[in-house]
Amino acid sequence: RFYQIDPFYEAEDEFDLVGHLAIGLAPHTSGGVLCRIIGWTTASAGYAHPLFHAAKRRNCDGDEDSLMLLLDGLLNFSREILPMGRGGRMDAPLVLSTRINPSEIDKEALNVDCSWSYSRAFYEATKAQSHPNDLKAFVDLVGDRLGTTGEIRGYGWTHDSGRLDAGPRNSSYKTLETMQDKMLAQLALGTRLRSVSAQRVASQVIESHFLPDLRGNLMAFTRQKVRCVKCAASYRRMPLAGRCIQNVSTGGGLTSSRDGDSVLCGGNVVLTVSEGAVRKYIEITRDVIEKYGVDDYTKQRVEWMTESVDSLFNDDTVTVMTLNDFV
Repeated sequence: RFYQIDPFYEAEDEFDLVGHLAIGLAPHTSGGVLCRIIGWTTASAGYAHPLFHAAKRRNCDGDEDSLMLLLDGLLNFSREILPMGRGGRMDAPLVLSTRINPSEIDKEALNVDCSWSYSRAFYEATKAQSHPNDLKAFVDLVGDRLGTTGEIRGYGWTHDSGRLDAGPRNSSYKTLETMQDKMLAQLALGTRLRSVSAQRVASQVIESHFLPDLRGNLMAFTRQKVRCVKCAASYRRMPLAGRCIQNVSTGGGLTSSRDGDSVLCGGNVVLTVSEGAVRKYIEITRDVIEKYGVDDYTKQRVEWMTESVDSLFNDDTVTVMTLNDFV
């Protein structure tokens, strides 16, 4: 209608889109990957070639994903409408990959098993509980097929199965509401699997997620700006007046003039990063350490970061005492 041309898709239901080209785009990225719709599922998931997910920089770990029709990305798009702020060019198909080169994608996808069967030597080697890297010669991996036709097609499987979406309709990563619920569910599963060390999983999650988040939020709190709740003006430092000193036009909007058409805003100025945002993972980290245990190095890092947070928010000059202190 906008381009004054005839409709292209003329789809009456979702099945009319089967066979059409689309663009896969992962959140917080700007590179789309060309694909073709081959069907629909009732599951809250997207089934595709593993290299397609890797090209989008998604590894099927429960994160959100997006899919748009090809013409939607080509026609209903303009750089002119993208925000100029930081991150404004994310979630927009600035570039489009029409071919997937396995040697250029995330190396994680090169470990996909393409075997049609396993040899007797493989099963005998598993009795010794060897490291997986020591048994790579017995398994047909994508990384061993680079440079051949088999790098993108001819992937095998050892056992037939039913429908691809016969399992859960939704990921536990989305059904569980809080990060604490997700963390405890992951560790509970680790305790049931003999091949998984729950203590090591706890240490890795704390090292790779909780500690970086705590350190980043602590740094953001110390470097944050303050914002007026009335006119949304931001300041690098708190104004000496203790309130917003931005000139507000009597006709609406902000102005830099000091004539009779403007007045001082005078609104309350608040922080943009709260104390709760810094402390949000401290309690769950302590609970995980107490229940599952971690190595001494990780435990000491957590204690050091916790003390840093306490020294920032607690007033050392004030001592709170109760009646029990005098007993």
